[in-house]
Amino acid sequence: MNLLGRGMGKRRAWASAVAAVLITLGMVGYGHRGAGPEIVVHDAAVTKQDRTRVEAYWTGAGIANVAHGDAIGDPVQPEWTEGGVIARTVGRLYAQGAGGGSGACTATVVGTNTVITAAHCVRTADAGEPSRSATWDQQLYFVPGYHDGKSPYGGFTVRRVRMAEEWQDEGLDVAVLEMNSGDDGRSISEVTGVQRISFTAESGTRTHFFGYPYTNRLLHCEGDNSREYRGSALLRIPCVMGVGSSGGPYIVDLDAAEAGSVVAVNISGDETFSYGTALGSFARRLYAQSEHCSRDC
Repeated sequence: MNLLGRGMGKRRAWASAVAAVLITLGMVGYGHRGAGPEIVVHDAAVTKQDRTRVEAYWTGAGIANVAHGDAIGDPVQPEWTEGGVIARTVGRLYAQGAGGGSGACTATVVGTNTVITAAHCVRTADAGEPSRSATWDQQLYFVPGYHDGKSPYGGFTVRRVRMAEEWQDEGLDVAVLEMNSGDDGRSISEVTGVQRISFTAESGTRTHFFGYPYTNRLLHCEGDNSREYRGSALLRIPCVMGVGSSGGPYIVDLDAAEAGSVVAVNISGDETFSYGTALGSFARRLYAQSEHCSRDC
C-alpha cells in the first residue's frame, strides 16, 4: 500500500507525503493518558493574529501555488456533480511543511466545530522515524466545497488538533481538527452543514469515497467495503484515487440531501483498493474532546 498524503513542493508517497497543521512553532503538546491510546493535543491558530496571518497566506498566493500541481486532463475517478451536503462539507485541507513547501489533503465537517482527516495529514515523519519525533506542519487552512480555484463557503483556520501520539500504528491514522469560527462569527457547521459520524463501521456496506487527489474538483467513487483480514482496523473499497485524497471520507447511507455517515478516513491505496482508518472507540474519544472540551479534557 502507498500512503496518499499531500505533497510538499512535489508529490511524495505515503510516509514522506504527510500533511497539515500547526500554526505556532515551538508549542508544547499535551498528552492525555487513560483507557486506550494516548491523545496528543496541539494548539494551532489560537490568537486573532495567528488566524489573520494564516488566512492571508492562503488567500494570497498559497492556494494558487498548490493548484499549479493539480492534474490536467481526465480525472482518475468521476467528478461529484450531485451537489447537496457533500459539496459543502467535504473540502481541501492546506498546510505548509517545516521546509516551506505547501500541499493539500482532504477533510470533512462532522460536528459543530469539528473537521476530520487522516493523522498523517497533520504531522510529518521521516521514513523509519517514530511517531513522537514527527514535526507539526504549519498554517493549516480548510476550504469546504473547493472547486476550480474557488472557495464558495470561505476558508477556516484550525484552533486545535487532536490525534494519537503513536499515530503510525494501524488504526490510529486519524485526526480531528477543532475549527475557529469564520469572520462573521458563525461556526463552520452553520455555514456548511455536517455529515454524520459513525464509530461502528460494518463490512459489506455500500460505501462512497470522496477526495481531491491533486485535482481542482471533488472526485467520487463507490463500492462495497471490506476488511483485508478479520480484525483489521482498516476498511477498503475497490476504487483508487491518489496523492491528496488522504483524509477523504468513506461515507455510508447517503440520503436524498447527500448527507450520510462518515465511517473511515482514507489513508492509502494500491492498484486495486483504497484503504481507510475505520472509526472506532479511539476516534469517538477524539471527537468527544473536540466537540465538548476546551484546551484540556
